[in-house]
Amino acid sequence: MPIIFTMIMVLAGLLLWTPDLSFERLKAFYETPQSQLIQTPESLIFAEDSNPAATDKATLILIHGFGSSLQTWDEWTRLLKPHVRIVRFDLPGFGLSTAPTSNDYSDGADMRRLEQLIDAKKLDSFMIAGHSIGGRMAWMYAAKHPEKVTHLVLLSPDGFPSEPEKAFSQGADFKPTHTYDTPFYLGLMRYALPKWAVKMALESAFADPGLMTEQTLSRYHDMLLAPGVRASMLERMQQTMSIDPRSSLRSIHMPTLILWGDQDSMIPVRNLADYQREMPTAQWSVLKDTGHLIQEESGEESAKAFLSFIGKIQSSDPGSKFGNSTSTKPN
Repeated sequence: MPIIFTMIMVLAGLLLWTPDLSFERLKAFYETPQSQLIQTPESLIFAEDSNPAATDKATLILIHGFGSSLQTWDEWTRLLKPHVRIVRFDLPGFGLSTAPTSNDYSDGADMRRLEQLIDAKKLDSFMIAGHSIGGRMAWMYAAKHPEKVTHLVLLSPDGFPSEPEKAFSQGADFKPTHTYDTPFYLGLMRYALPKWAVKMALESAFADPGLMTEQTLSRYHDMLLAPGVRASMLERMQQTMSIDPRSSLRSIHMPTLILWGDQDSMIPVRNLADYQREMPTAQWSVLKDTGHLIQEESGEESAKAFLSFIGKIQSSDPGSKFGNSTSTKPN
């Protein structure tokens, strides 16, 4: 009996085993005429620049979220590139960017690497938008470098603990905790990550899982199988600590737009109230029937909100005005 059980386990392991894909294969499939490989002191960054020569246009930097890649901004890029120059990239350790040589995923290291990339692109003034942990990086950068950031856009940003409003409203001291849960079995994804498992995880990021196309699923699966990504993700999950964001958010005074999905199951819309409290002058909008992946599930509506925010479009349609009013309010 033990021999049979062992044989079954070995067979299951062989069937589920999913090795990394080759960088060359992924690059050949996902690169575009706008793709660039940028060498920074710690990583080789896979990036896209919609128009490096567009000196007459404002620049928008886009930062993706956890487990994602620059392609999450495809719809925004398509809709916004007539209006702004777009610079997007895979964060070190995600997508086709190599893991940082320091193996350090602290907030300070993230800021250092973001500064290195921006210096490599020779950008002095720009707008910056980030989704999820990319939102956390965006507001941290804006707080540190207000002289460079003209506009800040946060899409379902990470930054507050799950339910911070009670403790913060009562004046309790902030207690740093790990941002991500890392149960021991999660380490198995280094060796086995079948496509069906990615589908199950990704469906929770959509309000309507039926909108997740096979192309989207394949892209996420491919990028999770990029060289070293799974190991980097596990390392980041183990290292990332929550911080008290209040002083940084209060120091941000450039025009800010916050977008949230009303059915976000990953970073719930109730967290919007925390940003409203610390950034009372920020504009905000809650998008109906939208989950965590705002820029993918509601790409057109969220891009329109951005254009309205920076004054590129005007409309008499009340539904297209994105000030401090929405049809869905946070709980």
